[in-house]
Amino acid sequence: MTEETVPWWMAGGLAAFWVARETWGALLSRRKERTETDANVDLLNGLVQRVKSLEESQAATTMQLAEEIKLRMTAQEEAHRLRLRVMSLESAMRQVGAVIPPEMP
Repeated sequence: MTEETVPWWMAGGLAAFWVARETWGALLSRRKERTETDANVDLLNGLVQRVKSLEESQAATTMQLAEEIKLRMTAQEEAHRLRLRVMSLESAMRQVGAVIPPEMP
């Protein structure tokens, strides 16, 4: 045996150690990636639920605003009809000689 060559068992042990180290690193990396993936999936699920909740809230608000607009329009139409009715009644009363006081601001 010469001093220039490394014994076969030392080279084999070194190769086995390198393979074991790379395998162990790959397993740890896989666990870390899997944990990060699971965390990302949980985060996305939470965001999806939040978006759905916001969309439902917006839809409810939109419906409520549409209902309020409809009610206000109905009230304005009714107020307009009442003003016209008051004006016609005042006109009729003036024709028969009634004195109608000015409207209070």
